[in-house]
Amino acid sequence: MKKVLKAIGVLLGLFLLYVIFNMDGYGKKLEFNGTDVYYTELVTEAEAQKLGEYLVEAEFADGREKSVQLSKRDSIYLFRMVVFDGIVEDSTNDITLTAMTYALSLSVFDGAPVELEACNDTFETLRVYGKK
Repeated sequence: MKKVLKAIGVLLGLFLLYVIFNMDGYGKKLEFNGTDVYYTELVTEAEAQKLGEYLVEAEFADGREKSVQLSKRDSIYLFRMVVFDGIVEDSTNDITLTAMTYALSLSVFDGAPVELEACNDTFETLRVYGKK
């Protein structure tokens, strides 16, 4: 009986180590010129790859460290972006961030709706742009 309990304990421990080392909560990660593109299981790697390539082409991914996350809610793509403190409070950024949703929609997601979620450094949403 002790051997069985010990084996179960070892298996449980190995499973927990696997979960800890393979799950960061943000999804899988691709890297594009200093920009980490995380993507959830609700989108494909091909969609994340296309997004990353666009971010390089648009010079958003410019070698400086940045983090974004791609996900989806129903038919709406969610482009979640870590922003500096004060960005969402400064209304002069509203037009730029809203325009970014249209650019992503047309250039990356074949016209599908996109919402941009400005987030803190742990991907907690601070404000949503382009909300339908």
